[in-house]
Amino acid sequence: MRVNYHLHNQYSSDGRGTTEEVCGRAFELGFEEICFTNHAEMLADDGGWALDLVEARQRYENLQHEIERIQPEYPDMRILLGAEFEYRPEWVETLDALLDSVDFDMVIGSVHVVDGEQVSGGPTTGAYFEDRDVTEAYGRYFEVLAEMIDWGGFDVVGHFDLVKRFGVKHYGQYDAGQFESEIRAPLKKMVEKGLGIEVNTSGVVQPPAEPYPSLDVLRFAKEEHVATVTIGTDSHVPTSFDQGLEAGELVLRRSGFSEITLFSHRIRKNVALTPIEEEA
Repeated sequence: MRVNYHLHNQYSSDGRGTTEEVCGRAFELGFEEICFTNHAEMLADDGGWALDLVEARQRYENLQHEIERIQPEYPDMRILLGAEFEYRPEWVETLDALLDSVDFDMVIGSVHVVDGEQVSGGPTTGAYFEDRDVTEAYGRYFEVLAEMIDWGGFDVVGHFDLVKRFGVKHYGQYDAGQFESEIRAPLKKMVEKGLGIEVNTSGVVQPPAEPYPSLDVLRFAKEEHVATVTIGTDSHVPTSFDQGLEAGELVLRRSGFSEITLFSHRIRKNVALTPIEEEA
């Protein structure tokens, strides 16, 4: 089944493309199910990011109305309303309220900021890595990831090892085995809370040249009995809608997973991955 459970459009500050354009592109590429996962926060006038409950809820409701209008045009492709919640302790209360007030199909939880510093992009990202050695930089990221999981106001953990996106530029090739204990700790918490993991394929076209998370991390997840796994390209423009998807699907299979998870109103259902021998 061809699905994309992580995508952004004009309803994210860093996204482009109308809902119609994105859905049209997905249909052209043969997708059977897609989920819009726009950010809850918005870029503020001062260049920072701000979260406002009323503003965010209105954006998601506007997108939901567009989905309802467009869905009949694509009877063979399900279009879902999701969200990407960025974890910041000061935002948790607002995110909880947003979760209670919008009928999401699926919600991704993500870490982009560690101790007030960006790790995933923007002009200040380099400072996080320049001030830390690899053990501290990666270890602290996974600690914050575990804190987010303790909160648990979402369904799947997004781009689990995103810290490697810029980390590889500073420290060289990423070796998940070096941080196995730090990685397994949040995975165990995820199982306890019934949370899933995302295979985010944007890393294939970024410096790590592999999905988030890596093959080794997905193997750890399988060994820890993580039962929910989604896949998404994290596209921010229609032209990158299927970026890295084939590589992500291959890594998912190689790690031992035979099923992928679909959502509807935050209720999950696992379906079998297409066997490799059936593919062209």
